[in-house]
Amino acid sequence: MSSRGPTSPDPTHSRGPGWRLRALGVAVSLALTAATLALYAAAPSLPLLDDLEGQSLNLRFRLRGPIAPGREVALVMVDEATVAELGRWPIPRRELARAVSILNADGARVIVFDLLFTAPEAGLSPEVAAGLRSARERLPEGAAESAAVLDRILEAGGGDRGFAAALRAAGNVLIPFTFVFGFDQDTAERPYERLAEAAYAVYQLAPGEEDRLRLQPTGHLAPPAEIAEAAAHMAHVTVALEGDGSLRRDSPVIGYRGDYYPSLPVTAAQAYLGLNASDIVVRFGEGLQIGDRWVPTDGTMRLPVNHYGPTGSFETHSLLDLLENRIAPGLFRDRLVIIGGAAAGVSDSFPSPFTQTLAGSEYVATVIDNILHGRTLVKDARTAGLDMLAILILGLAAAVASQLPRLLTSVLSFAVLLAAAGVGGFVAFTAAGLWLNTVFPVLAIVANFAPLALVRGVREQRARRRAERQRRNLARYFSPAVVDALADRDNPFALDRVQNAAVMFVDIVGFTTLAEQMDPAAAMALLREFHARVERAVFANNGTLDKYLGDGAMACFGVPVPGLSDARNALLCARSLAEDVARWRGGLAGTERPAIKIGVGLHFGPVLMGNAGGERQFQFTVTGDTVNVAARLEALTRSHGAVIVASEALLDAARAAQGTDADTDALEGFVALPAQTVRGREEVMRLWAWRGDGTVSRSPES
Repeated sequence: MSSRGPTSPDPTHSRGPGWRLRALGVAVSLALTAATLALYAAAPSLPLLDDLEGQSLNLRFRLRGPIAPGREVALVMVDEATVAELGRWPIPRRELARAVSILNADGARVIVFDLLFTAPEAGLSPEVAAGLRSARERLPEGAAESAAVLDRILEAGGGDRGFAAALRAAGNVLIPFTFVFGFDQDTAERPYERLAEAAYAVYQLAPGEEDRLRLQPTGHLAPPAEIAEAAAHMAHVTVALEGDGSLRRDSPVIGYRGDYYPSLPVTAAQAYLGLNASDIVVRFGEGLQIGDRWVPTDGTMRLPVNHYGPTGSFETHSLLDLLENRIAPGLFRDRLVIIGGAAAGVSDSFPSPFTQTLAGSEYVATVIDNILHGRTLVKDARTAGLDMLAILILGLAAAVASQLPRLLTSVLSFAVLLAAAGVGGFVAFTAAGLWLNTVFPVLAIVANFAPLALVRGVREQRARRRAERQRRNLARYFSPAVVDALADRDNPFALDRVQNAAVMFVDIVGFTTLAEQMDPAAAMALLREFHARVERAVFANNGTLDKYLGDGAMACFGVPVPGLSDARNALLCARSLAEDVARWRGGLAGTERPAIKIGVGLHFGPVLMGNAGGERQFQFTVTGDTVNVAARLEALTRSHGAVIVASEALLDAARAAQGTDADTDALEGFVALPAQTVRGREEVMRLWAWRGDGTVSRSPES
């Protein structure tokens, strides 16, 4: 005899959904990684992501901390004290001419103005000229240098002429101009020959590469011709701000009217190194060769800036101190000196990683020092390749992490990958000056982990529901204690085996006749109530409810896990069920529902237990002679007028479990029957009967 147990779907079908989910996960991971790579390629046109990367870079700067620049660059600034003493802004060009002469006399190698001279300035008025002559006469002995400066200013007549004379005399001054955007060129200063002379002389340009330049000016603003022609060099000071207003990249190449122009830092470095215009080669899409120095740029010819620290990172002096000879002689010898503005309302300032108000002149000084010392950040084709490799590796690793067996391990792996993206970017930044993208690798990690973790969650939820369903299925047949034991095993029915067990058959006596006298619905309700009582009795005594057999049931004790008390549990179950039915029968007296009686057969011996079935489902089967005998003993209850008929093998097993001659709890009230044969067996069996006049020690509710 077999009993139907938990079913399992077709193995092919069980592998199908899991395989489809895994294949879906791989496809989703590859698609998300490809999408992240596509976004990375389009990053310059995605301001939000570009700004996030900029903030990530700012964080790396702050974690690294300030570093010291070289000594080559010094700043002379028009500060509050200078404006207050000279009494006006713009600073009179005669004072700037004095500053040029003083610096030149002190041995400055290059003098760089970070001040725009876009409007002409008239010459000296008679009153100013008289004041300068008076100042010339009051100079103490030994101030020959200052006297010579005043003589040149008076001789040139001040204004643009005097300033140009000082520039020409020094021969080492760089003057800026700027490009303008968004209006007709006629509204700006008309270009002249001196501007074209400032363009790059040598460049390597493939067709169409000029279109990759980010800035496309429509005009320019340059100094008056007299000043421009007197300067040794000219260069643009046009800057392109990031979305948050920061200056992270210089523009060393800007195309304008068929020529390409260097930025102020590039030309300043060229002049300081003593290079000719032909010593600089622009390689579009790669960078600049400045003498023996290679300065890499990104694909759009922008130069990533390595900021050094907050305001004051460079040696800075007041222009007033310079004009009043309060600076030690020789301080500027062989140095590059930038004259710029620092007073409120005078200078331009920008946010940097270290301050919200970095003066434009300090920014220029930073880029110059970057070039001179090879400290510019690297963001070129090499870093782009590393970025894409990181996106690919970390993205796919996140996909794997999302599917790790343990949730805690999966989450920790996700955190480790995020940390790896950040730490890797920081180490590359500090150790090699590489600006690796961190936003997109992090995006790849999150994009791969989150949806695949969701897929995993769905799969695990399905597995939990399946496990709960299987547990419910087990609960139909086994007691709660047995269900817990089976649920903790990977495969409790893995092996077919033979083991000893107690088998119980129970049946309602004469139910067919009773059912003919009842309404079908009432008969079914009565049967369900009986089955519920059987279930409670079996599970209360650690039995397995094998199956319902119409108006009866089959139960096993010691299946699937055998124990010493299996036979005793079977006896207690049968007696408690008999007492419960007797109480139930007493409660039915006087009602329209018929009183019922039961018969129970019990036997103990070897049973064959295992799975049987086809490809689509299996049955948990208990078969063998012991099962057949128990069924025959239940039928003998009618002929012997007993509620329970049990084999001596079962009573012996119950006594052995107790360790005494008699188990008074379970065996009390059993009487011996004459030895007899049982249908289907040739040998004589000794049987025992319980007619319902004994004491039950355990009830289903206990």
